[in-house]
Amino acid sequence: MPARGASRRAPVHVPRERAVVAWRYWGVAADESGIFRLRSPFRATTWPVGEPFAAECFGSRLSLRSARERHDAPGAGCRCGVYGGKYRELRRFLTANVVLPQDAPVLGRTFLWGDVYEDDISFRASFGYPERLLVPTLLRSCHAIARDLEAYGAPVRVIDVGETYGTLHPETRVQLVRVPR
Repeated sequence: MPARGASRRAPVHVPRERAVVAWRYWGVAADESGIFRLRSPFRATTWPVGEPFAAECFGSRLSLRSARERHDAPGAGCRCGVYGGKYRELRRFLTANVVLPQDAPVLGRTFLWGDVYEDDISFRASFGYPERLLVPTLLRSCHAIARDLEAYGAPVRVIDVGETYGTLHPETRVQLVRVPR
């Protein structure tokens, strides 16, 4: 039986020029020189600018697997790979997981290619690169973050609280009301 999160289907090889486009979220952190970069939300790995983020399996480092069980990512019976999801599932995940405003994720879409596994809610791939980025105003320094993330060459847009909510809940109409002082 595959590990939880592992795909039951065989991978499809997808060339970069026909990459799958999927939704995901990133953390963001300043590098040594104070420039903001995308980070994987569950590993302290930074997405490089101008080159693909390559999947790596950390499972063999975290377990007592022998060296011959190590594999290129993504692996069939493993959860490794660059993840992207279907929009509805991204909304569900973010809605179900309470996030402090200062830790709000950068939302966006990513290109996924190489060996790509697809299941009912997500994709896992060998490589990924940002396709577009949405920086919420909930993040301190959101405008500086957006400016630095333009280095990835993908469209970057700062979205306010109403737009962030609307992105996650498109079926709900939100009207912002200004309260007179």
